[in-house]
Amino acid sequence: MNRLEQGSFALFTDGKRLQPVSLEKNVVGFCSKCEDDLVSVAYHRSDKGWMVSAQCQNQHLVLLLYNNDWNWLGDSELESVPEFKSISSLPREQLEAVFTAAEVRTLEACETGQPYTRQNLYRARAKYEKFEKLFGVKIKL
Repeated sequence: MNRLEQGSFALFTDGKRLQPVSLEKNVVGFCSKCEDDLVSVAYHRSDKGWMVSAQCQNQHLVLLLYNNDWNWLGDSELESVPEFKSISSLPREQLEAVFTAAEVRTLEACETGQPYTRQNLYRARAKYEKFEKLFGVKIKL
């Protein structure tokens, strides 16, 4: 499933994270679910061509696929996901409310590519859902 990150409009597809090339708004077609106009949300470039994330007024998301010459190839499903935050961008107080000091150190080390204690990482990952419920933030590593 293709995913569009809220806020940054980064596209997750084929195991890659693609930043938008443009956030220009254009009518790009019709929604197959409700027949309303589809308006572009973000344009993404890949080695296969162009991908346009689009949405109708009823919040239905669609990923339109084009080749390099802008010939339409088809549509694909698209879902919206919350924007992920890095550990270093979060307040220490929030992190320490859920994670132990050792888990916070391990998360920071993992994020920066430093050596870390694997068991602390497993324990911290088990608490991600609790952190998200408390603070409404998804963590990215």
